[in-house]
Amino acid sequence: MLSLKSLSSNTMFYMTPRRKVWLAVVVFLSWLILSSVALFYFGNQHYGQFDPKLQNNWLNSRSFQLHQLGLAVMPGIQVVHVQQANCICNSRAKLHITQFEEKYLLAAQAQTQLTYDQVLQAGLTLPATPAVLVFQHGELIYAGPYATGPLCSVSASIIAPIITKAVTLPGLWLNGEAKACRCLVSSN
Repeated sequence: MLSLKSLSSNTMFYMTPRRKVWLAVVVFLSWLILSSVALFYFGNQHYGQFDPKLQNNWLNSRSFQLHQLGLAVMPGIQVVHVQQANCICNSRAKLHITQFEEKYLLAAQAQTQLTYDQVLQAGLTLPATPAVLVFQHGELIYAGPYATGPLCSVSASIIAPIITKAVTLPGLWLNGEAKACRCLVSSN
């Protein structure tokens, strides 16, 4: 025989099919919201202005030349790809780097990959990496990110028109305003 106490405790946890559906909906919506917030946070953690403080403390690059990096100057455009270790955005920069030879027809000899520390030792301070330095006849004409947008898509390339000479820059462009995937460097 059932006691009144056991009967009431069983009915308290009994769920009707309608309650089960509502519970499933609440659990699913909670999971969806928490997952979306987490993906947004972690996905945009490295997204922002290339020079977030716009201090332009890299203005010492106004007269920076390729030979200061210990590289031989060749006629035309030369590119230096700058990365720092363990930057999550490096994988996105690799897609751009493959485009230089394949799509922009820039010879492998006209490209160099350096670490941020190597560039810093040569006297150029960058606010973030990955960065690309574009030189024309040994003169720096562009420094900044490869592309804009959180994914730094090849289709959002900033430098493609510069490399293909579809755009001629009137002078040096230190692109700190662009929003891109970047890893900030710590200023010592």
